[in-house]
Amino acid sequence: MNSTKLDFSFLFFSDVRDDVSDQEKYRFMREIALFGDHEGFRAIYLPERHFYEFGSIYPNQAVVASWLAPQTRSIRFRTAGVSLPLHHPAEVVEWWSVVDVLSGGRVDLGFGSGWNKADFIFSPDTYYNRKEVMSERIEVVRRLWRGEKIGFPGPDGNNIAIQCFPRPLQKEINVWLLVAQNDESFRAAGAAGYNIFTMLYGYDLDMLTSKVKIYRDARRQAGYDPDSGIVSLMLHTFILNNSEEVRREVEKPFKKYIASAVDSHLAARAQKEPRIAQVTEEEKEKILDYSFRRYYQSCALFGTVDECRNVVNKAIAAGVNDIACLVDFGVDYGKVIDSLPFLKTLVSSYM
Repeated sequence: MNSTKLDFSFLFFSDVRDDVSDQEKYRFMREIALFGDHEGFRAIYLPERHFYEFGSIYPNQAVVASWLAPQTRSIRFRTAGVSLPLHHPAEVVEWWSVVDVLSGGRVDLGFGSGWNKADFIFSPDTYYNRKEVMSERIEVVRRLWRGEKIGFPGPDGNNIAIQCFPRPLQKEINVWLLVAQNDESFRAAGAAGYNIFTMLYGYDLDMLTSKVKIYRDARRQAGYDPDSGIVSLMLHTFILNNSEEVRREVEKPFKKYIASAVDSHLAARAQKEPRIAQVTEEEKEKILDYSFRRYYQSCALFGTVDECRNVVNKAIAAGVNDIACLVDFGVDYGKVIDSLPFLKTLVSSYM
């Protein structure tokens, strides 16, 4: 048994399979959530996605969470994350207060600034200053969650003071900030006292160590307990008792999953840099091959229990408190369900 306490969670992120219905995707998500609830997983992370096949079943996380809340007992509902510049803070608080009541106080909110231009048809004026808007609105959300009355512009420019109902059960909301590669993002999250959610996008666990140190140092300098901040790390997950079988099962769907993400990001970057649109299929294939090799070898829970334990231990050494297992990246649902006992064996080593 490993003596280090570590939380494990599930993350739903993409599910780009086109051979199953949306109803089947929701049923699979429910089955995973119920497994996590029964086996002591800490949370499920729900994304926000709009106007693209990648993650298309998650346009509103609160609706999904409100469906799952009465069916679960202890697992927490976390957003990864609410694209806050797209929404009025009062709207976010109203949605998630309902879920907090229905779940018995099991809501945590993670926030991001958003990046896809198409998403900003909901709020065209906040695209170019979206990071500043996100930072300002996080604090407004926290104040409204506490029950403060805040004034907002109404019709004819008149200021209207409102208080949000229903009142959530939790007096304070736990906040996560989505951060990726930028050291400054880790520093800003620490200085604000937030928890962080991250992924190994463009770096590995060795590089994450220095970023987590930046985060905890910033918490200390801002007067927060550096060790109480939670670092949540997404890791793609598929575990069996045979490494070669794992590779056979994950390579094709994982490459397809990466390709969908790459297409989305290239489309967004092409809006800023037209040359990006000229990436050839051969270049894209090289990106996919490199990404798969890198992820498979060191940035995912792929392999046997013992092999994955090595990755988990490296994550702990890097300062990670919570591993969010992403299982909806295209592997056959039945095979994912069959793999869960192996994941359970791994997780039990750290509980």
